[in-house]
Amino acid sequence: MGKLINKIVALFFVCATILFADVSLQMQIESIYKKIPYASKSDTKHILHDLENFYINAVVGNDQKSIVKALQGIIKCQKLLRLDTSTYEKELKQRIGIKKTAIVTKKIPQTIQKQPSFLPLNIRSIKTQDNTIIIKFDHPAIRSDILSFSLKQKNKYKEIFDLRANLNFKARPLNIKNIQKIKLAQNKRDKVRIVLQNDSKIYAQAFIRQGTLFIKINNTTSTPTQKATFKPLKHKPAIVLKNKSVPIHEPYASHKSIYAGSKTIVIDAGHGGKDSGAVGYKHYQEKRAVLKVAILVKKMLQHQGYRVYLTRDDDTFVKLSNRTHYANQKKADLFISIHANAAPNKQKLSLKGIETFFLSPAKTNKAKRIAAKENASAMGLNRISKDTLLSFLNRNKIIQSNKLAIDIQGEILSSVRAKYDKIVDGGVREAPFWVLVGAQMPAVLVEIGYITNPLEGERLFNPFYQKALATGIRNGINNYFVKNN
Repeated sequence: MGKLINKIVALFFVCATILFADVSLQMQIESIYKKIPYASKSDTKHILHDLENFYINAVVGNDQKSIVKALQGIIKCQKLLRLDTSTYEKELKQRIGIKKTAIVTKKIPQTIQKQPSFLPLNIRSIKTQDNTIIIKFDHPAIRSDILSFSLKQKNKYKEIFDLRANLNFKARPLNIKNIQKIKLAQNKRDKVRIVLQNDSKIYAQAFIRQGTLFIKINNTTSTPTQKATFKPLKHKPAIVLKNKSVPIHEPYASHKSIYAGSKTIVIDAGHGGKDSGAVGYKHYQEKRAVLKVAILVKKMLQHQGYRVYLTRDDDTFVKLSNRTHYANQKKADLFISIHANAAPNKQKLSLKGIETFFLSPAKTNKAKRIAAKENASAMGLNRISKDTLLSFLNRNKIIQSNKLAIDIQGEILSSVRAKYDKIVDGGVREAPFWVLVGAQMPAVLVEIGYITNPLEGERLFNPFYQKALATGIRNGINNYFVKNN
C-alpha cells in the first residue's frame, strides 16, 4: 500500500511539473506579446526573435496553446516590420482550424503616451560570472526595459543601469575585479538601479540574450589613461627556435583555452539504447562508436577548462527533442551532435567520407537521404511545422552554425590526415536534422565516417582514430571561439 501511495505521489509531481512548465511558457509568451504595441523597431525585432524561440520550444513540447499564441505574436511583429507573413498565417490557420485569420495591428499615435498594460519585471536571480553581472527575470526583458548612462563626479566614475523591475529579495553584495564598488537597490517603485563606481573610467556593456540581462565589465586595469579592449587575442607571440619564428595558434594548443572559462558546450552522442543507429561493416553499431568519440571530446575540452556536458554517457536512449532541451537548460554556447553515416545498399562498400551539417532545408538528394536516416526517431512534427521551423532557423543562428561547421570540418580533416591516408572530405552541408531543432545556440551534426564502408567502419572502432577525430572536433571548437568572440 505504501509503495502504491508513493507511486501516486510521484506521478502527481511529474504531472504538476509538466503542467507548470506549460503554464510558464504560456505566461512568458503572453507577457512579451503585450509589449509589442509599445516596442520600437529594434525592440520589435528582438521580440520577434524571442517569440520564434518560444514557438520552437512549444512545438518540441507539443504545447498547442503556446504554439498558437507565439504564432499570433510572430505575425503581429512581422506585419509591423513589413515582412511576409504568409507562411506563419498558413500554419496558424491549420492550428486553430479556421478558414481565415485576421491579425489586427493597432498603431499608437506618437503624441499619446499610453502606459503599458503589462507588468514590470521581477528579478529572480542575480549573480556574477567572468566579470559579468547576470540578472534573470520572471519574464523576458527587452531593450526598452533597460536604461544606462555615465556620470563623473570629481574623481569618481559611475556607470548606472536602471531596470524597469522590482527586487523582492535581499541581494548579496556583488564583486567584480577592478571595480571598487557595486550598488544594487530598489531606487523607487518599478525601478531597480545598479551603480558601478571606480576611480578610473569604467568599460561596461549591457546586452540581453534570451530575455536575460548581461552587464559585461571589461576593466583590465585601474589606470584611467589605458583603454580596455573588447577584441580577443587571436594568437600568442611567436617562439623563436634556431632562428625560425614559429607561431603558436591558441585554438590548437592542448593547454587551457583563453575562452574556456566562460563557455559551456553540450556534446550529443547520437542514438543509444534501443536505437542502435546505423549497423554497418561486421555488424558494427553507430551508437557505440559515436559514444566513444563524444566521451573523448568531453575529456579534451574539460582539460582546457570548458564546462562540458554529454546528453548521454552510456548506452541509453534519449529522445531527439530532449537533447537540445538539455543543452538549452545548461545554457550551452555550442551544441555538437556526433553520428556515423550509412550508405544505401548499392553503395555500401564504396561510399566514405567525413561530413559536417548545420540545420537548414536540404539542397541535395544526398543530404535529404542522410537527414531522413537520422530523423527516423523524430515524432510529432508535421510538414507545415517543419517548414515554419526552418523558415525561422534560416534567419537565426544559421550563419554561426555554418561557421562552426566549417571550423570543425576543417580541423577534423587536418587531425586525421596527419596520421591516416585515404581520408575523403564530404564537405559542409545543409540538412533538416531534427536533433538540432530547438537549439538556442549554434549547433552542428558531425558524421564522422561511413560505418558501412570496410575501411572507415574498422577505423571508427580504432581508439587511435577515435582520438584523432575527437582532437579535430576539439580544435574546431577552439578555432570557432577565436574567430567569433
